[in-house]
Amino acid sequence: MAEEGGGERKNLEKFGLEMYFESVRTLRRAGARIFLAIATAVLIWVFGELVFLPIARGITQQLFGYPVHSIISFIIVMALAIIVLSVFVDIRRLTRSLAGVLAYQFGRVSGETDVETYNDYRAMLDGIIYVIVVSLVYLLFARYLAEIHPAVPAAILILIVIWSIFALWGCCRAIARIINKYTSRISEELEKQAKKE
Repeated sequence: MAEEGGGERKNLEKFGLEMYFESVRTLRRAGARIFLAIATAVLIWVFGELVFLPIARGITQQLFGYPVHSIISFIIVMALAIIVLSVFVDIRRLTRSLAGVLAYQFGRVSGETDVETYNDYRAMLDGIIYVIVVSLVYLLFARYLAEIHPAVPAAILILIVIWSIFALWGCCRAIARIINKYTSRISEELEKQAKKE
C-alpha cells in the first residue's frame, strides 16, 4: 500500500516536472516574439495617439465622405489587429505556459497528490490570465475604435464583459474544486481525531 502511494507520488512529481519544463520552454520560445509584437503595437499606438491623430483632426476635408481622423484610426486598428492576431497563438501558448508554471509551483507548495488538482490550478490561472490579456488588448484598441464610431468600443466592451463572466465563472469552479479537496481533507482529519477520543 505504501509502495502504491509512493508510486503515485512519483508519477505526480514526474507529471508536474514535465508540465513545468514544457511551460518554461514555451515561455522561452514565445516570449521573445510576443515581446517584439507588444513593443511594435505600443509604438504604433503611441505614434498614432501623439502624432497621426492630432494631425488628422486638424484636417477638415473628408476622404470618400469620411473624416480623415476616422480613416487614420481604422488604419491603426487594422495594423494593431494584424499584430495581435499574428501572435495570438503565441499569446495563448504563453498564458497556458505561465499558468502551468504557477500551477506547478502552487501544487508543489501545497503538497497536492493528484493530477486533477494541477489541472484545476491550471484552469483557474488560465482563465484569469486570459481575462487580463483580453482586457489589455481592449485598452489598446478602445480609443481608436471610438474615433471610427463611438458605439463600437461600447459594443465590444459588452461582449468582453459577457465573455469574462463565463471565463471567471470557470475559474471559480476550479477554485471551488480545490477548496472542496482541502475541506474534505480537513473534515477527514477532524473525524479521525474525534474517533480517537
